[in-house]
This record gives sequence, structure tokens and C-alpha cells, in this order.
Amino acid sequence: MNSKLFTTQNIIKMAMMGALSVILMQFKFSLPMLFPGFLSVDFSDVAIVVGMMTIHPAAGFVIALLKNVLDVVLFGSSSAAIGQLANFVIAVAYITPLYFCLRKTRELKSVTIAIASGVAMMAVVGAFLNYFVMIPMYTQFMPLEAIIAMGNVIYSGITDTFTLVVFSIIPFNLFKGTLVATVSIIVVKSAYPLLNMLRSRGNENENLN
Repeated sequence: MNSKLFTTQNIIKMAMMGALSVILMQFKFSLPMLFPGFLSVDFSDVAIVVGMMTIHPAAGFVIALLKNVLDVVLFGSSSAAIGQLANFVIAVAYITPLYFCLRKTRELKSVTIAIASGVAMMAVVGAFLNYFVMIPMYTQFMPLEAIIAMGNVIYSGITDTFTLVVFSIIPFNLFKGTLVATVSIIVVKSAYPLLNMLRSRGNENENLN
């Protein structure tokens, strides 16, 4: 893998993955039987993880930034870009362990452990961001009681902001992170010959074990 991040070919590839990521970001869906309606799942982070595995370990940070900038520019923001900033911070938490792993090895077992660590970090960072930033921001559009009630319908133990975070936000981020990780690994494993063609001609030929 080319040690330089900002080569011409890598910039083109990261731009393509950023565009793909923001497109995937628009196809959101909720799981009302499991989580409150304001929590939605999308597969935009799959493009980030795949980019890290096929372009450069640090490419994920660039793709995550591009995704959220493009989302604001193309689709606007109802939260003065606070939601996109939070999305970027959570994505960084998610991919940081994978970044350090890919700098040393691309062995699938190590990658899986790194992604699992990223899921845990994503859950922790997401919990803090939701408690201190996102939920207070949501209260600008609906009463806090209504937000908590959305969680209480699913689990009666949710009675305040803290229990909402513990019993809804954290499980949701664990679920979403695991789902995205699983899809990402499947994509890379199944389409690796095609993805390998996206590398620059001077890159080493590497295979996931």
C-alpha cells in the first residue's frame, strides 16, 4: 500500500468514496421495534472502512470528513452542522483502532479485533455526545419528555436522559457499529479482487488472510 496519503490517485479514490458515503448516508432506516424513531441506521461508514482497507489507513478520516461536508453542502443541515460534526467525531472514534491496526497488519483476525474495539469506542463517544450535545439539541425541536417517551415505549426503564442513553443510545451504537463492520468485512472479502484494481500501480499486492 502506498505510504503517501495524498497522491493524485488516492485523492481521486477518496473523493469517490466520500461521494459514495454521502449517498449511502441518505438511505436511512429506523428500527422502531428496537430503538426510538430518532435513531436511524445507514451504511455510509461502510465506504469509510472499505476505503481504509483499499486506499490508505488514514483515508477513512478524509472520507468521513468529506461525507459530512458534502452532506451539509448538498442536503443542508437543520442543526447548524452540529449533527454532522457529531457524526464525524463518532466516525473518528469508530475507525481510529482500525487505523492503527492497518498501519501494521491487514490480517483479518487483527482487523476484526480493531473494528470490535472501534465499535466499543463508538458506543462510549456516542453516549457522551448524545448526553451532552445531541439530546439537548433535539430539545430545540421537541420537549425532552417527548424524546424520553419515545424510548419509554420500547423499554419502560427509560425515564430520563441518563437511562435513555444507557438503554437506547449505547445499544443502538453497538448494534449499528457491529452491523457496519460485518457488512464492511463481507464487502472487502467478496469484492477484494475488484477493489484491488483501484490501487495505484505501484502498490503492493496484499490479501486479507
